[in-house]
Amino acid sequence: MNRNLRLFYILIAVTVAAVLMREFGQTGSAEIDRIEASSFAIKDTALVNKIFIADKDGNQALIERVPGQRYWTLNGEHYARKDAVDLLLKTFKRVKVQSPVPQAELVTVNRLLAGRAKKVEIYQGDDSPAKVWYIGTSTQSHTGTYMLLGDASGNVAEEPFITHMEGFTGFLSTRFFTDEREWRYTGIFDFPGRSLGGVRVQGHETNLDYVLRVDSSGFLSCTGMNKTRRDTIAMQNHFNRFRKVHLETYNNHLSESALDSIKQVPPAFTLTAWNADSTVTANVELLWKKPTMDTFDEAGNLNPWDGARMYARYKGEIVLVQTFVFDPLLSASF
Repeated sequence: MNRNLRLFYILIAVTVAAVLMREFGQTGSAEIDRIEASSFAIKDTALVNKIFIADKDGNQALIERVPGQRYWTLNGEHYARKDAVDLLLKTFKRVKVQSPVPQAELVTVNRLLAGRAKKVEIYQGDDSPAKVWYIGTSTQSHTGTYMLLGDASGNVAEEPFITHMEGFTGFLSTRFFTDEREWRYTGIFDFPGRSLGGVRVQGHETNLDYVLRVDSSGFLSCTGMNKTRRDTIAMQNHFNRFRKVHLETYNNHLSESALDSIKQVPPAFTLTAWNADSTVTANVELLWKKPTMDTFDEAGNLNPWDGARMYARYKGEIVLVQTFVFDPLLSASF
């Protein structure tokens, strides 16, 4: 009986390996040394230069480190979110095996891995991945993640493990997403240190239009406003708000017809920022967004626009931004 049961589990493991290799286009033996099968962690994440994530729905994300650049690239077209990349690198280094998968759960876990696992290839400078992870669902307690280890030759371990990160309560699978819109770097204005040279704020429905500019000596001036006296500290603080400004998401939740319509809407505000020698300029147009639910102002009047979010035109795309972030930038109270 025990011999037959062991043979059954081996057949299940071989089946899982065959499915994974078929789904992700690899061939090879379904065996990895039992001792190495739990060796998920990457000791030196500084050597990681490429991460490839694929899911069973055909979605893929390729994140690559570019020497000399502050941000990794995404699918060869965009910058990737630094916080998301850093989280993956931390996971690679700190992941540990919590326990083997209990025998009673092994068949179910193998079936889930075969059907819904995400494949993660981790590269460290070579053309072939240093490790390959197959990431399944969370445990019932949501404190562990089912994972299976593979290698560059297409070999897959005979058994999965339950993994976790010490000091973290939760599961790891949500860190490995493939949606390009979620992965894209959200920075609109990104002027680190003292690299911000100037900004212009335009309110197209009012007479708001002013420029803050730093000259070669570091003196900050303001033009376009009629005030004769200004609070220089308040003006400097306002200027500094433009150094790092982010949009909320590239997922605008609009249908194609609604997207075409909103592209024709004139902006309510335009914000422009440039670096010290005017070689880098960033521009964003803000548009009002209809509310998703009725809200009222302090006088009890119905608000015509969403108080939490606005649409924005940025580099030819319609994105969502938070008024919490942009309202202070539109102020001229200094």
